[in-house]
Amino acid sequence: MYCIVAVIVLAVAYYVIDLVLRSLKIGKITDKHVFITGCDSGFGHLCAVRLDKLGFHVFAGCLTQAGAKSLSDICSSRLTTVILDVGSTESIEQAVQVVQRKLPPDTGLWALINNAGIMGLVSPSEFNTRQDVQDVINVNLLGTIDATLRFLPLLRKSKGRIVNTSSIAGRVAHLLTPYTASKFGVEGFSDLMRLELRSQGIKVSILEPGVFRTGFVNINRVVENARKRYETIAPEVQAVYGGSAVVDKIRNNMVAGYTIGSRDLDLVVDAHVHAISARFPRARYAIGTDAKWFFIPVSFLPPFLSDFLIKRMVKYA
Repeated sequence: MYCIVAVIVLAVAYYVIDLVLRSLKIGKITDKHVFITGCDSGFGHLCAVRLDKLGFHVFAGCLTQAGAKSLSDICSSRLTTVILDVGSTESIEQAVQVVQRKLPPDTGLWALINNAGIMGLVSPSEFNTRQDVQDVINVNLLGTIDATLRFLPLLRKSKGRIVNTSSIAGRVAHLLTPYTASKFGVEGFSDLMRLELRSQGIKVSILEPGVFRTGFVNINRVVENARKRYETIAPEVQAVYGGSAVVDKIRNNMVAGYTIGSRDLDLVVDAHVHAISARFPRARYAIGTDAKWFFIPVSFLPPFLSDFLIKRMVKYA
């Protein structure tokens, strides 16, 4: 009995201490400079707007001029847009040069938020080509690695933060072969960076959003791409997956996932803000009801149980 009470007391004490420590904030936000990738829309766009309002100096990496203009039109002069394709090393190098020119003398970059990402083909793994996988990994994983390493000298100067946007698909494999592979890679790279950079005073956090209703997913386009790819697959392989019905299953999976997705995009932005403004940021942020109460618990289950649950979700697998 005493052991049970002791465990409960220790658990409560740990929770309270953790809550207090995580609530402590850094000072002089208005002196901090942050670079965010993937700011044309979605989480990156919202994060750039929020950080600008909070007083950070924001470098917003946008793939398109239209995306850059949409931010410039609504943000203060503290925000600088930078045209950036994270799939291109040359583009990343140019972005680093822009930041170096804009930073005040003897000032480093406080935070890098790697947010840019693409989803790729949604289909059975066998439908994917090497190019399909390369395209997604080039942006989601290699873009994250490249940007991190090239901005590292500026981050080291300020003993700042790296925030890498992964996904709950980086903890539990389901549905999206190239995307899931890329996000598992982001998780591994981020864990390694956290270990390596701790002694240099740089903190690394991973964001693991569940399903959110953003412009990131266009169900009709996803289904149409899957249908086109299905039509190129050998008949004997089509038959393995139930013929053309597999495309309907893909639609049903996407609709079901989108239906349970959260509408509160600020949950993800809140995690971004905490990761760069808290004195003691978390190593991982599981974001969304599905992430916290389904996928994270499933990730700790024995494979035969987690496989059973995921198979119930992904009908064509």
